Amino acid sequence: MKLGQTNKKKLSYDKEEFIDPRFFKIQFEINGKVFKKAVDGLLAFEVESLDDLTDEALDTALDQCSYYRFTFLAAGAEIESKMAKVNREFTTWYGNLTEEVRRTIMHERKTIREEDNVPNSWFGSITKQEIENKILITPEHAKEFNDYQDRLEAMTKQKKLLFGLRDILQDRGGHLQSLGKRRLENRKFSFGVQDRGQ
Repeated sequence: MKLGQTNKKKLSYDKEEFIDPRFFKIQFEINGKVFKKAVDGLLAFEVESLDDLTDEALDTALDQCSYYRFTFLAAGAEIESKMAKVNREFTTWYGNLTEEVRRTIMHERKTIREEDNVPNSWFGSITKQEIENKILITPEHAKEFNDYQDRLEAMTKQKKLLFGLRDILQDRGGHLQSLGKRRLENRKFSFGVQDRGQ
C-alpha cells in the first residue's frame, strides 16, 4: 500500500496554454521605495517530480511563503492607508467644489430669471446630480475629478492583488505543510515505524 500523492506532475502551468507573463508581475511603490516581483516563481517547483523535491527545497518554499505573505500584507496595508488619505483629499476637494458649483448654478438661475422674466417656481431645488453634472462638464473640474478616481481605482486594484497574493500564499503554505507531513508519514511507513495508536 502506498501513502501520499502518486501524481508525478510538476506544480506549474500547462505548457499548452499561454498566459501573458505580465499577469505574474507585480510592482508598487511605497514611500519612494519600488517593489517588483514576478510571482510565478513563488508558486512553482523547479523539479518535474514531487519525489525529487528535497527537504531543503520544501523548507525554502515554506520560508518564501511566510516572507512574501507578510510583504504582501504590509504593502496592502500601506496602500489602504494611502487610499484613506487620497479619499480624505478628494472628499475635501469635492465638498469645497460642490459649494462653489452650487453658487454658480444659483447665479445662472438668477440671470435667467432676470433676463427672461421667468418665475422662481420654474426652478426646483438644486440636486446632487445637477451639481455633479456641472462638475463633469467643466473641463478643469472634470480632469481633477477623473484624476482622483483613476488614482483610487489603481490603488484599489493594487490592494486586491496584494491581499489576493497574501491569501494564495497562505493556502500555498498550508499545501506545502501537508506535503511535508505526507513525506514524513511515507518515510515512517517505509522504515516500518508506525504510531502506537494505530
